[in-house]
Amino acid sequence: MSGSVSRAARADLKSGKLTLEHFLMRGRTLSLYRKYLRATRDIPNPLARWETIQFFRDDVHRFRHETDLERIKDLLIQGNRFLKQMQGQMTLAGASADGSTNKLRGTRQLSSQ
Repeated sequence: MSGSVSRAARADLKSGKLTLEHFLMRGRTLSLYRKYLRATRDIPNPLARWETIQFFRDDVHRFRHETDLERIKDLLIQGNRFLKQMQGQMTLAGASADGSTNKLRGTRQLSSQ
């Protein structure tokens, strides 16, 4: 039965229609892209942040018309791995000398009254 499903999926691709699995992969790709954008918020230099966003955007556009589901899954796995690496580096860059990270970003001062 799975052979007939894959043949039907290939037939849909030839006619320009995307399968349900393609639709789900598109949603996962957009979710990953949004995670990338959120991860760049921690980059203090605006130029570096812009370049990082452009790098992600170019990758998404380069593989925009990919239809092979296995290739799309591999690209998503690579993208998630890279995101985790980037977040780890940003966490290390934001760590203070005592090893704690500063979660508050505002200028609010806590008084000891």
